[in-house]
Amino acid sequence: MSKASIFLSDEGYGHIVRQNAIAQELAKIDSSLELQIITHGHLPMAKKLFTNAKFEDKYNNITWHKNKNGSPNLDLIEKHYSNYIPNTNKYIEEFPKLESDFIISDFVYEAFPLAQKNNIPGFGVAHFTWDWFFSKLYPPVLSSALIKHFIKQAELATKLYFPPFTPEEILVHFKKKVIQVPLIVRESPFLGKKIKDDRFKILIIDSGAIVLKESISKASHQFPLLDDVLFLAMNSETQATNISIIAQGELLADYIPQVDLVIGRAGFNTISECIAYRTPMLLLGEASNPEMSENIINLKKSGLGSFMSLEDFESNLVKFIPAFIKNEYKHLKTNMMDHEFELNGAEIIAHDILNSIK
Repeated sequence: MSKASIFLSDEGYGHIVRQNAIAQELAKIDSSLELQIITHGHLPMAKKLFTNAKFEDKYNNITWHKNKNGSPNLDLIEKHYSNYIPNTNKYIEEFPKLESDFIISDFVYEAFPLAQKNNIPGFGVAHFTWDWFFSKLYPPVLSSALIKHFIKQAELATKLYFPPFTPEEILVHFKKKVIQVPLIVRESPFLGKKIKDDRFKILIIDSGAIVLKESISKASHQFPLLDDVLFLAMNSETQATNISIIAQGELLADYIPQVDLVIGRAGFNTISECIAYRTPMLLLGEASNPEMSENIINLKKSGLGSFMSLEDFESNLVKFIPAFIKNEYKHLKTNMMDHEFELNGAEIIAHDILNSIK
């Protein structure tokens, strides 16, 4: 019987979905596998997805603070990480002995020295690293010593798995550890309500930190004016016959296969699942967010998504959406139907991990 510990950071939901996809593939190979999930802020969602796991409610030190418009709050980030090194050293020193055969982390840095401490392999799965993310903020808020500390911890990993669209700098820097894999998406039953409607369906996706809440609220006042479109959203304050409210606690990505278009942040999990289900995207930028900027550039290059300004989203949907559906949407849909992205990243990672620990 194998045992694995999965470390989940408190940032976003995409990494939870990716780790769940990997866990599903591990279970196919080894049905006796026992999982321990270590997380804090996303414990309810983790319990919903990892139904047969054991859980430890423990904060894993990685976070970044945002302003209302989604941009990084540099002052709070600097304050949070001012004591990171002593905090992380204490975390590692006091962490109970792990009764596991290996560790998987979405880039909780402490997972890798913990794996070394417990004499077990430690595997990282991510589409960007926090050392890369924070090094892209301007003006710089983390010291070069702390960035080097992040990198030193990551270099303790046994292997690092990165899917498409990972920044080239990361692949080059960690090249001795890197395994490049296809997109990591789930094979799970749909958990939300079925949508039966013949209208053009648009899913509005916010982030786990709900940074688009105010923008969605402003945009929702225009939804009733586009009565030939059905909007699916979680934070709409407007009620109308063409608005379907998704309940809090549901996973928005579950609705991607049912809709014609996704409007939302350029989060990597949203991108991955849209590509998997061949659903075109309209991506909204976030001020000074290096991850979002990188993803938007890559998606526009691939011809699988387009960009929409927050200003158009909040106040110009009535004109923008009909013109987009009539023109650019057809091009994006054709590209989506024709793409050749492989989607078995989770399967490849699961097999590689289990082969590595034999």
